[in-house]
Amino acid sequence: MDIKSDEEKLKELFEVEEKPNFNKAVKRAKIFSIIRTTIISLMMFIIVSFVLFISNDFILNVMNNKEEDNLRTLFDIAMPNAYIGSIQIDDRIMVGEIDYVRYRFLENKPITDGNYKEGYTYMPLINGAYGDMGQYLFNRHGKSSRDLNEALNYNKAGKKVMKFYHPSIKYENYINNLENIDKIGSDKLMEISLSFDKGYSLEEVKTMIPSDITLNWYWVDTFTKNDYYFSEKLIFDEYNVYGIKALDNQGDSIDNPEENFIDAINEGKDNNYSNKYKELFNNLSNGKGEINKEDLKIIGVVISGDSKSLKALKDKTYIKAATLGAVADKY
Repeated sequence: MDIKSDEEKLKELFEVEEKPNFNKAVKRAKIFSIIRTTIISLMMFIIVSFVLFISNDFILNVMNNKEEDNLRTLFDIAMPNAYIGSIQIDDRIMVGEIDYVRYRFLENKPITDGNYKEGYTYMPLINGAYGDMGQYLFNRHGKSSRDLNEALNYNKAGKKVMKFYHPSIKYENYINNLENIDKIGSDKLMEISLSFDKGYSLEEVKTMIPSDITLNWYWVDTFTKNDYYFSEKLIFDEYNVYGIKALDNQGDSIDNPEENFIDAINEGKDNNYSNKYKELFNNLSNGKGEINKEDLKIIGVVISGDSKSLKALKDKTYIKAATLGAVADKY
C-alpha cells in the first residue's frame, strides 16, 4: 500500500486546482490575440480600400477630363459636320468610359448621329478591353481592296458615310449624287460632300457656294505626295479627312473658322495627344514654324440644304464628285 506523505498530497491538490485555471488563461489570451489581429486586419483593409478607392477615383477623373479634351480637340480638326453632344462618364475599377451622343446639322436642324464610346485605363494590360467598337454599322466585304474602297458604308445611326476625292489623284470612277438630287423629296434636308478640281482659298470657296446653301465644313489638303493614299489611288471617307468646321456646336456660322482649326493642331502638337497633330503641323506649316490662313488649301466641303437649293450646284465645273450623307425630314 502506497502511503503518500502530507507534502505529496498537498502538491497534488494544488496541481489539480491550478492546471484548469492556467489552461483557461491561455485560451483567453489566444482568443484575445485572434480578435485583436482580426480587428487590426479589418481596420487596415478598410483604410487601404478607402485609399485605393479615392486614388482610383482621382486618377480616373484626371484621365476622363484628358480624354474628353482629346476628343473635343479631334472634333475641331476632323469629323466633318459632326459634333459631341451629351456626355456620360462611367468610371469603374481601373477602367472608365466616356459615352457620348454625336450629332450633325442639316441647315440649322440638328439630327442625332449615334452613340459612341471612348475607354481609358491606367492599367496597360487591360488597355483597349473597354470602349468603342468602331465607327461603322458593319464591316464591308469585297473581292478586292478597290471594291472595299469604293463600297458605300454606313455609320452606327445608319447614315451614309460621305466620300472625298483628292484633286491630285485621277480616279477611274467618280460619284456625283447631285445628278439625282431631284429624286429626293422637297420635304427633305440632306448633307453632301463636294470634292473640288483643285485647291482654293477660304474666301474663294465662300463665293463658290450659293448663299441659300449651308456651308458646314471645309476639307483642307493636309496630305503630301508621299502619302500612301496617292500611290494606291484611294478614295477618302469622312473618318480619314481633316478640315475646318464652319458652324459652331449651336449651328451658328463662325466668323474666322480657320483659327479653331489651327489652334487645335497647335494644342494637340504641344500636348502630345498624337503624332498625327505633329504631322499635320509639319505638312501645313511648310517649315515656317507656324500655320497661316494662306497655308490652308480647301479641296472640298460639306454642305447641307434641300433639293431645290442644292440643284444650283449640278453643273458647276469645279465639282469633281458629290456624295450624299445624312438625310432627314425638313420639319
